[in-house]
Amino acid sequence: MVAAAALFYGRVTLNSATGMNIKKWLAGSLICVLAASALFDGLFFWRGIYDKPATTALADTLSVILLAMWIVADQRDHPQVQRSFDYGFLLTIFWPPYLPYYLWRTRRVAGLWMCAGFLCLLSLGFLVQLAIWLVMHMR
Repeated sequence: MVAAAALFYGRVTLNSATGMNIKKWLAGSLICVLAASALFDGLFFWRGIYDKPATTALADTLSVILLAMWIVADQRDHPQVQRSFDYGFLLTIFWPPYLPYYLWRTRRVAGLWMCAGFLCLLSLGFLVQLAIWLVMHMR
């Protein structure tokens, strides 16, 4: 939790032991959380549990926090984006409309491809459930 707070306040920029910056760690963590969530969603769907289990709610919350942290870390490389004093909080609340705007503003066409990638990652649980449903009903 201290690392997350330090990231929001700008005290963490580079992990000197591995040479990987914090953006790569956050993106990797986001991918792992969403992949594990999709796996659990698929397993619950396969077993016939259709309500929202606690693991999915936890993964949804973690993915929003990790996505907001990635945007805050990435924003430091792009000075054309202005920050307010409560940027991190506003980002966790208004991330659905802000993510495409931010990616377009900072990367133009490549940002649209990144936005499509984020949408695929965020809908990975649904795609796994759809694949399981297709396999179960195609027999």
